[in-house]
Amino acid sequence: MKGVTTLPDGMSLYAAILGDSADDSHLAWMMEGLLTAQVTSALARLGVPDHLADGPLTASELASRVGAGADALARLLAAASVYGLVTRDGAGRHALTPTGALLRTGAPGSARNLAVGFFSLPFWESAGRLAETVRSGERVNPAAPGGIYDYYQGQPDEAVWFARAMARVTSILVGQLEQTGFKPLGSGRIVDVGGSRGTLLAHLLNTDSLATGVLFDRAEALAEAPAFLAEAGVGDRVELAAGDFREEVPADGDVYVLSQTLHNWDDEQVRTIVGNCHRASRAGGSLLVIEYVLPPGPEPSLAHVMDLIMLMALGGRERTSAEHEALLGSVGYALARDTPLTDVLPWRVLEFQRM
Repeated sequence: MKGVTTLPDGMSLYAAILGDSADDSHLAWMMEGLLTAQVTSALARLGVPDHLADGPLTASELASRVGAGADALARLLAAASVYGLVTRDGAGRHALTPTGALLRTGAPGSARNLAVGFFSLPFWESAGRLAETVRSGERVNPAAPGGIYDYYQGQPDEAVWFARAMARVTSILVGQLEQTGFKPLGSGRIVDVGGSRGTLLAHLLNTDSLATGVLFDRAEALAEAPAFLAEAGVGDRVELAAGDFREEVPADGDVYVLSQTLHNWDDEQVRTIVGNCHRASRAGGSLLVIEYVLPPGPEPSLAHVMDLIMLMALGGRERTSAEHEALLGSVGYALARDTPLTDVLPWRVLEFQRM
């Protein structure tokens, strides 16, 4: 089956329990994710791959370097060897495999930020409550006390990890935009609403030398933005602004950008956020929306997986192009262009004109 992999040497705790048919193996691989995700995330969070970059080390040697208990770390590493992230020799020394090396900071194609940023406590806990969420049908409120945004506000280090993970995803998005030669219909003052460290905004500014930008997000999400924007060569063209886009957004923009943002919210909150952009926009302004758009028919799509994440973690949802058009039309925007970016993830760029 395309996209389904097996563990090294066929080792799987659940496969040993379920059986060895093709269907058993497929189901076992899916159920094993409970363990593989946490082993991978813990190894990345502790920085173990970084410390193994220069050669094999024992668990005791690693423990003193990563600030962990030697026995507990040895047990984590032993499990990581089952999943093909490290190897272990007869002297108890651990070395990285090519797969484990992808968790090193700064390695080509590094997955460390993803492994840490997308497996923080709120996401893991919400996944454990999925059946309860589906059964009750009650909407998750990410901005409520104890919600995901409340968590990140109180845990700025975790907010930075999440921003880094989102930056990795957005860098893939930027690559898709570059590949298609995409340029927005509008120009001038570009306001990136919920833009985190500014990966997308930097790209848009680098394709339009006359444009200026405003990067708007919660203060903890903007922590690494100044350094990133300076490195991208656009720091002198970007104004940073902290705030809550459910309350207001920076005024006098020509182009407002909402990338992978609206899917976090229900329809009522979307109207509020988009309405704030509409009121703040200059006459004739535009709105650029990038989302994982659901297909109109029954075909499988990764957008459906993202839709489930939105349900259990954020109370939002993915939408079809038609649903976006109707929802934003009710707030004063008309769809002007719909550009698919489907080579990697089911993104679409929906550009709206202010009516």
